[in-house]
Amino acid sequence: MNRLLAALMLAATAAVAGPYDQVYSIITTDRAPAPDKDLRPVIVNRVDGENAMPGNQAVVPPGLRKVTVDLPPRNGFKLATQHTFDLDVKPCTRYHIAAKLESAATQKWAPVVRSTEPIGECRSRFKLAGAK
Repeated sequence: MNRLLAALMLAATAAVAGPYDQVYSIITTDRAPAPDKDLRPVIVNRVDGENAMPGNQAVVPPGLRKVTVDLPPRNGFKLATQHTFDLDVKPCTRYHIAAKLESAATQKWAPVVRSTEPIGECRSRFKLAGAK
């Protein structure tokens, strides 16, 4: 009986474990103003087929991820467009994603990682090198 109770408690704990209970990374849109007029903010839609969280970000474990981002409609275009790309996500790192327009006159664009930054709380909690 004690083994059964222990197994049930372990299963319940695993079921409520959140994305921050293990080494994680964050994929989010880049909202910083860009001097390049062809850089635009995107909507982080899905990662590995799972919908992103409110706040336009996804908390994911490290590794190769399939990231789907949307570029909202803009002047002269009525429809949003979408791209899925591979991103090799490093532990405890925040990725700021943007769209790089081929030109303002077309719907052609490519997702880019505009910047990355270490997530100090994650590095400290999981004792990764460079923790502050």
